[in-house]
Amino acid sequence: MANVNSSGKKVLSVLETADAWAHFTIKIWQEKLSKYKIGRPSGKLNNSFTKSIAGTAKGENIVIRFQFLYYGKFVDMGVGKGTPLGGVKENKTSRALQGKMTGNRRFPKKWYSKTLFAETATLKEILARDFAHKGALTILENIGDNSKRI
Repeated sequence: MANVNSSGKKVLSVLETADAWAHFTIKIWQEKLSKYKIGRPSGKLNNSFTKSIAGTAKGENIVIRFQFLYYGKFVDMGVGKGTPLGGVKENKTSRALQGKMTGNRRFPKKWYSKTLFAETATLKEILARDFAHKGALTILENIGDNSKRI
């Protein structure tokens, strides 16, 4: 549940922050799927996203799980039937040398991995700022309480 700080601003708990971040991350993934035209025309991949968040109330341990259709990861890596993960670079090189498409026509569409890495860094910054702010407020409150006792 969100609290209100002394200045009247709504303060989200760590779990609420993580939930909002996960929701935003899924929206970005869905935009990337649309941009790269992945999963069309059925839209099954786009509609398969779910999230679950578990953790303690104090935010010491938080687990965020994303679930979506497994084939989405293969599209991100540019692999699939007949194309192993190590073979993507070789096929790209051979196509460049020959000047035409031969063999496999798959290539990575980085809709998942780049976004997850960037958004994880964003969550880290948000939580670091929130914990630093809460720590500073706790120190100020304790200093104020101790100064009255002297």
